[in-house]
Amino acid sequence: MLITHVLEGGPTRFNDLKNRLGVSGQVLARTLRDLERDGLVARRVYPEVPVRVEYELTSLGGTMCPVVREIRQWAELTAEAIGEARAAYDRGQRS
Repeated sequence: MLITHVLEGGPTRFNDLKNRLGVSGQVLARTLRDLERDGLVARRVYPEVPVRVEYELTSLGGTMCPVVREIRQWAELTAEAIGEARAAYDRGQRS
């Protein structure tokens, strides 16, 4: 979902994605390959020196954007209540 959120802004280079998401290159590469295989992300290689690679959402991948926005909005609206529930649970676990 986080990759979808970032790529919604347009084509993005690998290192930009890695830095914005704060994930390892290995995890990001594996996830991008899976998303590309699923037809959700397109990879474009530019024959430059050094080689430039960009990722972007496909038409199919773009259909996830409204869903991701809704989930993000839900998470923001419920973050405080979830934090309170976690604190109450943790207090109960210490007893």
